Amino acid sequence: MPETIYILSGSNLGDREKNLDRALEKLESLPGLEVIATSAIYISEAQGMKGENPDFMNQVIMAEFLYRPNELLNGLEKIETEIGRTDKGKLKPRIIDLDILLFGNEIVETEELTIPHKQLLKRPFAMIPLLQITPDIEHPVKKRAIAEFLKKSDKEKVVLYKDHVARNI
Repeated sequence: MPETIYILSGSNLGDREKNLDRALEKLESLPGLEVIATSAIYISEAQGMKGENPDFMNQVIMAEFLYRPNELLNGLEKIETEIGRTDKGKLKPRIIDLDILLFGNEIVETEELTIPHKQLLKRPFAMIPLLQITPDIEHPVKKRAIAEFLKKSDKEKVVLYKDHVARNI
Protein backbone atom coordinates (compact mmCIF):
# COMPACT_ATOMS: atom_id res chain seq x y z
CA MET A 1 0.00 0.00 0.00
CA PRO A 2 1.56 3.34 -1.01
CA GLU A 3 2.23 6.12 1.49
CA THR A 4 1.60 9.79 0.80
CA ILE A 5 4.91 11.59 0.98
CA TYR A 6 6.06 15.20 0.73
CA ILE A 7 9.47 16.16 -0.65
CA LEU A 8 11.03 19.63 -0.53
CA SER A 9 13.04 20.46 -3.62
CA GLY A 10 15.41 23.43 -3.39
CA SER A 11 18.14 25.09 -5.44
CA ASN A 12 20.30 28.20 -5.11
CA LEU A 13 22.95 27.61 -7.78
CA GLY A 14 22.79 27.87 -11.56
CA ASP A 15 19.43 27.94 -13.33
CA ARG A 16 17.43 27.30 -10.16
CA GLU A 17 14.06 26.84 -11.88
CA LYS A 18 15.55 24.40 -14.39
CA ASN A 19 17.20 22.48 -11.52
CA LEU A 20 13.80 22.09 -9.82
CA ASP A 21 12.27 20.93 -13.12
CA ARG A 22 15.05 18.37 -13.65
CA ALA A 23 14.59 17.03 -10.11
CA LEU A 24 10.84 16.68 -10.67
CA GLU A 25 11.40 14.83 -13.97
CA LYS A 26 13.79 12.42 -12.26
CA LEU A 27 11.39 11.93 -9.34
CA GLU A 28 8.64 10.99 -11.81
CA SER A 29 10.82 8.14 -13.08
CA LEU A 30 11.76 6.84 -9.61
CA PRO A 31 10.44 3.26 -9.22
CA GLY A 32 7.42 3.08 -6.93
CA LEU A 33 6.82 6.85 -6.92
CA GLU A 34 3.85 8.64 -8.46
CA VAL A 35 3.71 12.43 -8.29
CA ILE A 36 0.28 13.63 -7.16
CA ALA A 37 0.77 17.40 -6.81
CA THR A 38 3.39 20.14 -6.96
CA SER A 39 3.30 23.48 -5.23
CA ALA A 40 4.14 26.83 -6.71
CA ILE A 41 7.80 27.82 -6.69
CA TYR A 42 8.86 30.19 -3.91
CA ILE A 43 11.99 32.27 -3.30
CA SER A 44 13.58 32.79 0.11
CA GLU A 45 16.92 33.88 1.51
CA ALA A 46 19.50 31.19 2.17
CA GLN A 47 19.44 30.40 5.89
CA GLY A 48 22.24 29.17 8.14
CA MET A 49 24.94 29.61 5.50
CA LYS A 50 28.10 31.66 5.97
CA GLY A 51 28.67 34.72 3.81
CA GLU A 52 26.61 36.01 0.91
CA ASN A 53 24.61 33.30 -0.84
CA PRO A 54 22.08 33.31 -3.67
CA ASP A 55 18.40 33.03 -2.71
CA PHE A 56 16.79 29.62 -2.81
CA MET A 57 13.94 28.52 -5.03
CA ASN A 58 11.81 25.86 -3.34
CA GLN A 59 8.90 23.65 -4.28
CA VAL A 60 7.08 20.87 -2.46
CA ILE A 61 6.14 17.67 -4.28
CA MET A 62 3.36 15.42 -3.00
CA ALA A 63 3.59 11.82 -4.17
CA GLU A 64 2.56 8.25 -3.44
CA PHE A 65 5.47 5.91 -2.70
CA LEU A 66 5.33 2.11 -2.55
CA TYR A 67 8.54 1.39 -0.67
CA ARG A 68 10.25 2.23 2.64
CA PRO A 69 11.68 5.61 3.74
CA ASN A 70 15.33 4.50 3.36
CA GLU A 71 14.66 3.44 -0.22
CA LEU A 72 13.21 6.88 -0.91
CA LEU A 73 16.25 8.53 0.70
CA ASN A 74 18.58 6.45 -1.49
CA GLY A 75 16.60 7.45 -4.59
CA LEU A 76 16.70 11.15 -3.67
CA GLU A 77 20.43 11.08 -3.01
CA LYS A 78 20.99 9.39 -6.38
CA ILE A 79 18.94 12.12 -8.11
CA GLU A 80 20.92 14.85 -6.31
CA THR A 81 24.18 13.27 -7.50
CA GLU A 82 22.90 12.90 -11.08
CA ILE A 83 21.98 16.60 -11.16
CA GLY A 84 25.42 17.55 -9.84
CA ARG A 85 25.30 17.90 -6.05
CA THR A 86 28.59 17.03 -4.42
CA ASP A 87 28.40 18.43 -0.88
CA LYS A 88 25.58 16.53 0.84
CA GLY A 89 25.05 17.50 4.46
CA LYS A 90 26.97 20.76 4.33
CA LEU A 91 25.37 24.20 4.60
CA LYS A 92 26.75 25.43 1.30
CA PRO A 93 25.09 26.69 -1.89
CA ARG A 94 23.73 23.75 -3.84
CA ILE A 95 22.45 22.95 -7.29
CA ILE A 96 19.71 20.75 -5.81
CA ASP A 97 18.54 19.62 -2.41
CA LEU A 98 15.81 17.00 -1.95
CA ASP A 99 14.49 16.52 1.58
CA ILE A 100 11.78 14.15 2.81
CA LEU A 101 9.42 16.33 4.85
CA LEU A 102 6.76 13.73 5.66
CA PHE A 103 6.28 10.04 4.91
CA GLY A 104 2.64 9.28 5.72
CA ASN A 105 2.36 9.45 9.50
CA GLU A 106 5.60 7.56 10.02
CA ILE A 107 8.14 8.70 12.57
CA VAL A 108 11.72 7.71 11.76
CA GLU A 109 14.82 8.60 13.77
CA THR A 110 18.03 7.04 12.55
CA GLU A 111 21.53 8.35 11.95
CA GLU A 112 20.76 8.76 8.23
CA LEU A 113 17.16 9.93 8.34
CA THR A 114 14.69 11.83 10.51
CA ILE A 115 11.00 11.93 9.52
CA PRO A 116 9.20 14.24 9.90
CA HIS A 117 12.07 16.48 8.82
CA LYS A 118 13.52 17.87 12.04
CA GLN A 119 13.58 21.48 10.74
CA LEU A 120 10.16 21.48 9.05
CA LEU A 121 8.38 23.60 11.67
CA LYS A 122 11.22 26.16 11.64
CA ARG A 123 11.28 26.58 7.86
CA PRO A 124 8.61 28.81 6.32
CA PHE A 125 10.07 28.01 2.88
CA ALA A 126 9.00 24.39 3.45
CA MET A 127 5.73 24.97 5.34
CA ILE A 128 4.22 27.50 2.91
CA PRO A 129 4.42 25.31 -0.23
CA LEU A 130 3.43 22.23 1.81
CA LEU A 131 0.32 24.01 3.11
CA GLN A 132 -0.49 25.21 -0.39
CA ILE A 133 -0.93 21.58 -1.45
CA THR A 134 -2.50 20.23 1.76
CA PRO A 135 -3.73 23.14 3.94
CA ASP A 136 -5.00 21.00 6.83
CA ILE A 137 -2.05 18.61 7.12
CA GLU A 138 -1.10 17.59 10.65
CA HIS A 139 2.38 17.09 12.07
CA PRO A 140 2.66 13.40 13.07
CA VAL A 141 4.72 14.10 16.22
CA LYS A 142 3.10 17.31 17.46
CA LYS A 143 -0.42 16.08 16.56
CA ARG A 144 -1.36 19.63 15.55
CA ALA A 145 -1.98 21.33 12.23
CA ILE A 146 1.28 22.47 10.64
CA ALA A 147 -0.43 25.78 9.81
CA GLU A 148 -0.49 26.56 13.55
CA PHE A 149 3.31 26.77 13.53
CA LEU A 150 3.50 29.34 10.72
CA LYS A 151 3.76 32.90 12.03
CA LYS A 152 2.58 35.96 10.13
CA SER A 153 6.17 37.25 10.04
CA ASP A 154 7.28 33.95 8.46
CA LYS A 155 5.02 34.58 5.48
CA GLU A 156 6.94 37.77 4.68
CA LYS A 157 10.20 35.80 4.32
CA VAL A 158 8.93 33.67 1.43
CA VAL A 159 8.01 35.21 -1.93
CA LEU A 160 5.86 33.57 -4.60
CA TYR A 161 7.93 33.19 -7.77
CA LYS A 162 5.82 31.10 -10.09
CA ASP A 163 2.30 29.99 -9.28
CA HIS A 164 1.67 26.73 -11.09
CA VAL A 165 0.15 24.33 -8.63
CA ALA A 166 -0.52 21.08 -10.46
CA ARG A 167 -2.43 17.97 -9.48
CA ASN A 168 -2.62 14.60 -11.18
CA ILE A 169 -6.10 13.14 -10.92
